Amino acid sequence: MKLLHIGLGKCGSTFLQKEIFPEIEKKININYLRFFNNDFFKIKKSEIKYGEFEKSKNIEKLLPNDFILSNEGLFSRHWEFSRIHKNFQFIKDNFSPDTVILIIIRNPYDLLNSIYCHSIQTMNIVKPENFFYIDEKEIKIREKGKFNLYNFDYPKLISLYKGYFKKVVVVKYENLQNLQYLKDIFNLDNEFINELNTKINIFHNKTISKFGINFILFLNNFFDVKKSQIFIRKLIKQSDNKIMNIKNKIFFQFLLREFFQNKFDRFIPYSKYRIKKEYIPIDIDNEIKKYNLLQVK
Repeated sequence: MKLLHIGLGKCGSTFLQKEIFPEIEKKININYLRFFNNDFFKIKKSEIKYGEFEKSKNIEKLLPNDFILSNEGLFSRHWEFSRIHKNFQFIKDNFSPDTVILIIIRNPYDLLNSIYCHSIQTMNIVKPENFFYIDEKEIKIREKGKFNLYNFDYPKLISLYKGYFKKVVVVKYENLQNLQYLKDIFNLDNEFINELNTKINIFHNKTISKFGINFILFLNNFFDVKKSQIFIRKLIKQSDNKIMNIKNKIFFQFLLREFFQNKFDRFIPYSKYRIKKEYIPIDIDNEIKKYNLLQVK
């Protein structure tokens, strides 16, 4: 049994990687390979131009007979669709057709909102009206921190993989915690699925609130928020010194992402940030219709 989970980003990958795949590994004695931390291959992020497997060939031969390999950016680096064909070729060159491919997709408008919010909370601060663009030249990835929507197309991505791999499992994000797709992939019994169901209320990487996003955008009008946050993080250093630890706690209060996620958003009614549809240079309503019509799990 070989499972390759290739994406998409902002579609519950951390939930699968931290809560589900480790439990399946123990249950059926399959090797769950942590992508950047394993004994089979070494990939340096700094050397990647297009995709993680661009410099390898038949890497599957180095892996155990049974494995789970999960990385939400395998379908395309930095989650942009402009290079899905290149990354498909990399995966095709390294994995046999009997490898099961798992793809998680999400309502396109929700996905793009989440990608934008993720960008802001990681201090890649671009105004919402400037974040998304279309460039058919495909020269650079995430040019100036922005997101290229060229070639954004779920059916195209799915058909690409179905044209080579024998089994491609596509799950909608809204059904991610149903877990029946895992039962089908791994032939799991109902008792174990019920055990996994106890983990469905565990959330990871929740985006900061609408207020937090707007607050960061507002501050960035007056000074470089990213530089200030990098500077503050450099001041926080692990130490056994009590005075230093007190300083660390003070500095920590000025980290915007942690403040909103761990404090503000826990006590103030949470509201999601929604980017205006006119800021998205594709027909997002049509993409939503296409998504709703997709007959997947």
